[in-house]
Parts: sequence; structure tokens; C-alpha cells
Amino acid sequence: MTIACAHSKGNNIMNDKQRDQASLKDEIVRYADEIGLDLIGITTTSPFERYLSELDSREEHYTKRYAYRLETWRKMATPKSLMPEAESLIVIGFHYLTKEQSEPPVGSGRFARIVSYGHLGILVRTQKMQSFLQARGFKAEMGAHRKEAAVRAGLGAIGKNGLVINPKYGSWVAYQTIITNAKIETDAPFTEDLCGDCEICLKSCPTNALYEPYKVNPQRCVPYLLTDKNTDPELWPKMGDYILGCDICLNACPRNHTHNPKENVDSFFPFDIGIHPSLEMLLKLDEKTFQRDLIGYIQNKIMPNSKLAALMRIPLFRKAIILFTKTFMKGKEKVPETFVHASGSLNTYKRNAMIAAANLRQTQLKELIAEYANDPELGECARWSVSELEKSNG
Repeated sequence: MTIACAHSKGNNIMNDKQRDQASLKDEIVRYADEIGLDLIGITTTSPFERYLSELDSREEHYTKRYAYRLETWRKMATPKSLMPEAESLIVIGFHYLTKEQSEPPVGSGRFARIVSYGHLGILVRTQKMQSFLQARGFKAEMGAHRKEAAVRAGLGAIGKNGLVINPKYGSWVAYQTIITNAKIETDAPFTEDLCGDCEICLKSCPTNALYEPYKVNPQRCVPYLLTDKNTDPELWPKMGDYILGCDICLNACPRNHTHNPKENVDSFFPFDIGIHPSLEMLLKLDEKTFQRDLIGYIQNKIMPNSKLAALMRIPLFRKAIILFTKTFMKGKEKVPETFVHASGSLNTYKRNAMIAAANLRQTQLKELIAEYANDPELGECARWSVSELEKSNG
């Protein structure tokens, strides 16, 4: 595999300082290829002014669950506020498009590919790149704004669905940034428009989260709704068969239809759950099995072969880590939001399984769902799901 790298700025005549920066960049690009990254670009640590302006102009979309994150996002858009001595911003990308069964098993829900494959693929490689830089005596921290950084590093353009589109991989790419005090030769920004007059993604969004080109209301986005305890029941029929995440606007984008999927991409989820988990299995799952076989599996993927991973097998310790993740890692952008808000919550998976069962008209699950009708957390959703399934029988 040959990594796709943005075109570097540069003159034919280089001084020693420029030559050192270019040499370091060559090392980084080679290592990125070695660890299985698909994209890499380098940009400056200047503030992302357009994004900062966007946050100010659309604050009404960042209330409720997002309110506490506004200040964090402003810092992320100003890299030097995260590392005052920062000299460069490395942007890396992992292409996570994988083959999917043409016909998912009957009675199964769906995890978005970014949740199953993208988050893990970029996380483990970011950790390796950080270690690579730190071993050479440089500071290296993740946490700067990603989308605008990818554009400024020459990796793609932000599409009308708010996702970065790369010419080679479309928007099937998970990005991360690494702030470093290393001086590295930068790349030219990406300036091409990749959307043109196309608005297919806007028309495909079931909840109208894409309310106009390049504008996303995150509180109506399906991944948010799936992990929000207070989702309006009127939106449940629009949430389809997803348990976590959403691929709808990605599947709709014409730019995403011509890319070859990868083989054997590592997943966050155990093999017997896969990208299409059985709804019956999720509804029957007990707390002990859920924590051990699903949450424990995910956490072991994040921290493989470590002493902490061994401790995670102890139920009380695992619960403490989950509480820590929810309380202290919120807004740090080091753990994907989907896992921050769904982490350790079996009821989140069960509720979404009930919604998926109703939307898929899985009438064989009606009696199982009815068992939750009086549950304090799941009762309302269970009663709605049963009602919808009874309509299907009628």
C-alpha cells in the first residue's frame, strides 16, 4: 500500500533548515505507510477562523448535550492553546470502507462502519504515530480540530453533509490530528469543490439534520439521537435499523460509490456481533455478559496487551473506568462521542434494538419486547415498539 500524501509546498532550492523539515516529513510519511494509514498531510498551527465563526453563528445547535463542549471546540480550533510551543499539525486518515453483506441477516440491526471500523483504525494508529514522534524527542498530542485541518493539510474538501471528501477515498475516512513541536514541511490546502450542484446527501437524511448545504444540526443527526436518553419519540421511526452511528449520507454520496472496500479490517465488536448484531441477542443480553463480552472486548481493543486491560476484567474496576470515561473524558475528543455516551449502557443498545425491530417490522420479537413494557427506562420505547409491531400484524 502506498500512502496518499498531500502535495508539499516547496522550492527547488532548499536551505539546511528546509531540508531538515523535509527529511523529518519523509520519515513520518514512511512510518504512516508502515502502520497502515492511508492519508497524511501537514499544516500550520494557525487558528481555524472559519470554524470558530461557524460555532459563533450556530450556537443554538450546540445547546443541551453539546453545551459543555463549545469551549473545548474553540480550543481545538486554536492548536497553540492546546500546546503553546506547537510548530506543526499532522493530519492522518484511515480509510475504513469494508465489504458488507448484500442482504443482512433477518432480524439484525446495524452499526455504522465508522463505529465498527473507523474509530478503532484511526485510534490505534494515532497512538503509534504519537509514540514514533515522542521517541525522537518531540511532543505529540492529539486533540486539535480535524475537518478544517484535513482541508488545510490538502487531504480533501468539506462536503455538503459536513464530512471531509477525499478524491481517492471519498468520505469513508476517519481523521485525527497530532499537534507537535516538531517543525515539519507543510502541504498546500485543498481548494477544489467536490460537490458541485449535487445535494443527494441532503435529500437522503431521514431527520433533516442536513438542513441546507454545508449546515448540519448535530442534535437531529441519527448518531446523536441513538445515544440521547431524551430523543423525541416522533423521531424513532426515522432512525431505521441503526444501533450506533449512521452511514446514510455516506451511502448516498456519489463520490463514495467507486471505492474498493478493504479486506480484513479490525473491528471494535466481537465477531459474533459484527456489523449486523442480532436484535434478539441484544434484547436478551444480561448486564454481566454485556460488560464482559462487549464492553470488555471494546476496551481491550483500545488498550491491548496492557496491565490496564487485565484489570478491566474485574467488574468493579471496569465500572469505575466507565464512570471515568463518562465524567472526565467527555469533550476531550480522545474517545469517540458515540462510545462516551453509550459506554457501559446496556439500555442504550436495548432501546435502539427495540426501535430497529419496529422499523424493520420484526413481529417475531414482539413478545420479547413486551417484557420491558414496565421498565422505568425502557418502558415507553417498548410500548411504542409493540404498538408498531401490532400494526404490522394488522
